[in-house]
Amino acid sequence: MEENVLYDPLPEEWNGYQLNTWFQVGIQVFITTEDKSLSDYERNLIIIDLLFGYEDEFDSNFKVRPHPQGEELAECFRWFVNGWHHDNSPTQKSNQKVMDYYKDQWRIYADFRQIYGINLNDADLHWWEFCGLLWNMPFKQSSFMHAISARKRKITKGMSKEEKEIVLEEQHVLALEQPEKKFTKEQESKIDAYDRMMKKG
Repeated sequence: MEENVLYDPLPEEWNGYQLNTWFQVGIQVFITTEDKSLSDYERNLIIIDLLFGYEDEFDSNFKVRPHPQGEELAECFRWFVNGWHHDNSPTQKSNQKVMDYYKDQWRIYADFRQIYGINLNDADLHWWEFCGLLWNMPFKQSSFMHAISARKRKITKGMSKEEKEIVLEEQHVLALEQPEKKFTKEQESKIDAYDRMMKKG
């Protein structure tokens, strides 16, 4: 049975493995997954340290708690990152990146101060609690939610020239680096054929 924040304590372990569930750990995990300078091996080591690491109070050395391995570790990671979310997945999936914990840090910080009265620099929040609050902020009061909406906004035929310019300028200011587009084998085949044709002149 899934946890319910309305009456269950927020989980501190997964299948008997104790995790670091502080929201700042969750943010660092997310940042690590998007760090292109890391190899998969380095990325996995850092995530394990973040989720299961601790400082021994007796000898002040950094240690790592027992943790799952292989596919079980991947399952634990997915649960930690997404376990708070209970809505259905969108029918039309988009690979567009709409938020970034570096670019949006002050928007998120300011929103939490103004809307919830929470100082994220020293708050003691569970990762799931942070996510629930972050993604349910009232749109009209949240500069973070406004930035996401602006990044996703489409130019339409009914817009005036001035409206289009405002949208494009705001998107330029708020732009995020996007993940590389992945093509299907059929699309790659068509691209290769087009490239060969262009080389022949």
